[in-house]
Amino acid sequence: MIDFFEIDEKQKTVKVLNLDDFSVEDLQNYISELQIEILRVQDEIKKKENLKLNAEKFFR
Repeated sequence: MIDFFEIDEKQKTVKVLNLDDFSVEDLQNYISELQIEILRVQDEIKKKENLKLNAEKFFR
C-alpha cells in the first residue's frame, strides 16, 4: 500500500498532493484511505463530545 499522507508536523496538517502523477487505481486507493481516516476522525470527535458531556454533568 502506498502511503499517501505527508504530514507537516509543525502545523499538524496534511500536505496537499499533486494528483496528476497518480493512476486511476492509485486515486481509488487514496479515496479508500481518506474514507478510513474520516471514520477514525469521526470516532475521535464522538469520544471528545462524550467526555465533554460527562464533564458538564459532573460540574452541574
